[in-house]
Amino acid sequence: MTFSELLKGIVSRVEGSLGASIMGLDGIAIEQVQNPQEADSADKLTLVATSHATLLRNSMRMSSDVGVGSLNELTLISTEMILVIKLINREYFVVVAIRPEGNLGRARYELRKAQLALEEEFA
Repeated sequence: MTFSELLKGIVSRVEGSLGASIMGLDGIAIEQVQNPQEADSADKLTLVATSHATLLRNSMRMSSDVGVGSLNELTLISTEMILVIKLINREYFVVVAIRPEGNLGRARYELRKAQLALEEEFA
C-alpha cells in the first residue's frame, strides 16, 4: 500500500475529516491527502501541521525531561479544527485534521492502525 492510499483510507473512514499527512519533525510533508469535499482545507492543513511540528518536538523533549516516558500522540482542539498527531518514530509522524464535530475516536483509531503499518516503512 502506498502512502497516498493509506492516507486516502484514513480520510474516507473518518467522519468530518479535512485531510491527512505524513510529515517529518522538520515540518516537511512526505505525503498529504485532502478530503475532496474540503478543497479549501489543503493549505490550512499544511500550514497548521508544519507550524505544530515545533510544538511536537518541544512536547517530545518535555515528556522525556520530566520522566513521563516518550510522547506517542498529541491532540490539539481549536474552534475550527481538531488535529490528531501520532508519532511513527522519533523523526516522523502522521496527522489527521477533522472538523470539531468529526469523529475523534475513529480518527485516533485510524492513526493507530497507520502508525503500526508505517513503523516498518520508517524503521
